Amino acid sequence: MVISAFLLATQAPLNWLPTNVIWSIEDVQALSILLALLVACMAPLDFLGGYWLPRRVNRLSVKPAAFFASWCRGVTVQATFFMAASLLILALGRWSGVQAATGGVLLIALLLVASQLKIGQLTGDLRPLRELQESESERMNDAMRSIVQLGFNPPEVVLLSHRDAGFTGGVVGLPGLEKIALPVGLVHGLTPEQLAVTVARRQQAMHDGSRTRGILVALTWVVIGFLLSTLIPGAGVKSVAELAMTCLGFTLWTFAGLLILPTLSRQASFALDTQIVNRGTSPATLHRTMSKLDRLQDDEPERAAMIEAIFHPVPSVQRRTGKSAVATPIAWHAARMTLFLSWACMGILVRAVHCNVGRPELWVMLPTD
Repeated sequence: MVISAFLLATQAPLNWLPTNVIWSIEDVQALSILLALLVACMAPLDFLGGYWLPRRVNRLSVKPAAFFASWCRGVTVQATFFMAASLLILALGRWSGVQAATGGVLLIALLLVASQLKIGQLTGDLRPLRELQESESERMNDAMRSIVQLGFNPPEVVLLSHRDAGFTGGVVGLPGLEKIALPVGLVHGLTPEQLAVTVARRQQAMHDGSRTRGILVALTWVVIGFLLSTLIPGAGVKSVAELAMTCLGFTLWTFAGLLILPTLSRQASFALDTQIVNRGTSPATLHRTMSKLDRLQDDEPERAAMIEAIFHPVPSVQRRTGKSAVATPIAWHAARMTLFLSWACMGILVRAVHCNVGRPELWVMLPTD
């Protein structure tokens, strides 16, 4: 954030990067250098957040070579996507200005929603399981029966292999075409009743429209942020230098979203808890499920109200346990979906938040409740 603000204030990209509005090899070279600088800037933080700190608290057993290979894979996929998005925005901007480029960002964001599962598999080496062991099948069948008892039809579930214990999967796909991505670790780590609660909450978010509203909020935030960023002096979409200024402004806008949008996500979490209990889930089962999921992620069942209000879209177990009933979820998972959709305009904060820094499996499907 400090670097972005400094570069914006000094307009350094306008002095360092190509300002030509006609295609040349310099455009690709400059974009490649920018992406390499981004990777180099993030590398120490990725190492600390994805390897050193988890190893220090015994949350990671991966060897250094395996971590490095996973990190290289994630960085390569993301950098390739950023390069393609940058070239498309430049092409549209040079063809028909800011309006066309903004439309391009919207189309890229919609592509991200539609392809989230596939992009997540490529980035984090998440592999779908075609066959389950007998014990896994039994647990899944028991969970599906419990889901039916809660009033849902058995959903389409994709079980994914993973190394990161904090990987939660989520709901993926365009509204109406959703699938539930579920880490195989939860099949082993949760009881069938807890597994049913986890899946049913996601079905509830699909059923009541809060997942769709979360996507719409994220799309709106990203598109408006991109459009406003092009209005910064020196910013634009016709040269690499202008686009760099736009992306720096978008970084500040994304950070503002990290402060504002978690409130919507937490409200939806509270409301979904209320709705799933109203469907027949035992509050005790819900509490045990939340506690287990929290231990796999932040392992922070209690936290200061001020800290949670600013940076945590998933409320603490303590707050969710004592929260009075909330009727209607507004926009489920809006905050972290916005981070993922910021791939559409090279959002450099997408993998720099506390829950996923240095953890490629969580760069596309960020932890959810």
